[in-house]
Amino acid sequence: MSGTRPEGNLGKRGWSPVVILLLGVAGMLDFIDRFVFSTANDAIKHDLHLSDATVGLLGGTAFALLYGVMILPFALISDRGFAARMASFGIALWSVATALMGRTHGIASMAAARVCVGLGQAAFSPSSAALNAAYSTAEKRSTSFSIAYGISYLGYIIGLAGGGWLVEHVGWRMTFTAVGLAGIPVAILMVLFVREPRLPHVARNAESWRALLANRPLRDLLLYGVTSQVVTYGVTLWGVSFYMRSFGLSSGQAGAWFGIGIGIASVVGTFLGGPIADRVASRFGFRGAMRFAFWAYLIAQPFQVIQVLTHSLDLSLTMLVLTSTLSALCTGPIYGAIPSVVPAHRRAAAVGMYALLANAIGIGLGPPLFGWISDMLTPHFGADALRMSLLVAAILSFWPAVHLFLLQRRFGK
Repeated sequence: MSGTRPEGNLGKRGWSPVVILLLGVAGMLDFIDRFVFSTANDAIKHDLHLSDATVGLLGGTAFALLYGVMILPFALISDRGFAARMASFGIALWSVATALMGRTHGIASMAAARVCVGLGQAAFSPSSAALNAAYSTAEKRSTSFSIAYGISYLGYIIGLAGGGWLVEHVGWRMTFTAVGLAGIPVAILMVLFVREPRLPHVARNAESWRALLANRPLRDLLLYGVTSQVVTYGVTLWGVSFYMRSFGLSSGQAGAWFGIGIGIASVVGTFLGGPIADRVASRFGFRGAMRFAFWAYLIAQPFQVIQVLTHSLDLSLTMLVLTSTLSALCTGPIYGAIPSVVPAHRRAAAVGMYALLANAIGIGLGPPLFGWISDMLTPHFGADALRMSLLVAAILSFWPAVHLFLLQRRFGK
């Protein structure tokens, strides 16, 4: 089978363009299929006569069910020499499941399809990170992760802006079918062009999960992931509805403004953050890169409070862009740090733990939590209930900065 070369011999660039770009495109589809649901929130709610909390359960908790259960087994399989095959399997599964969501006619069938989306992305998340780390050098790992995730964040624009337009013009059912089928060719390319990386023999006698949890930098990263993603997924899954309810926009308009704003900002911030962190690390070591991530994240959060409080659409969107750009600066350093603080044969396991805690809990808890808060506040705030719910999210967003602060203190000057 032809394919790109495995890890080692990466040349002066320090990363493999074929693998990193393909992982980026797959990650972009991951975001599209994950977040296009938010553009259809209100349409699904009205068609099926659901509450905000129930829609949040379908968009978040249903996704997280098997995602949380299976991501660690999938990570173990990836660490035993099956990362490329696991990635292609995951892409194919979540793509088919998303397409089938367009054929559902009840809560049970929609929940089942959404569960399968989570299952496919549980297979892809740890395997893709292991491949990224294997096909990049330690000195360029923040850069390689920033490139892959920068491309991935284009999925915000397509999934939110494009998804909002599709929902408005062709309906939510056809939208799910169209975006789901787009992933099948990428799964095939993954099989054809990406070889399994060589792993050390010690992978057969890998350390226990307890040993990984004893790794203090990894623990800090895990706690940052949990706290940040509860807020991030809650805000993202309810962002389109927020702009529809608070500013009177249509689903297409809200999806376009929110998707383009958060998407372009995330792409730009992510592309810039990785190379900056690698350059800082070359002068000040790993602690310097983590300190850069801490300040980028911390400075971003006050803008999020202004974003949800203001009644000016222009100011809210400006604050959205600032928050997203600054927060995205730490994407490459953080995701590059996860496989860098553990042995090579435990990369997928470490990323699996991170994804389990950050994504499964983030998606599983964030959307229904802030949907529930919105329901509870509706009698008091009416149409502004969702705004107040997202204000709670903005205040909670300062918590993850504490764990980044502790992380950068773990390393010497």
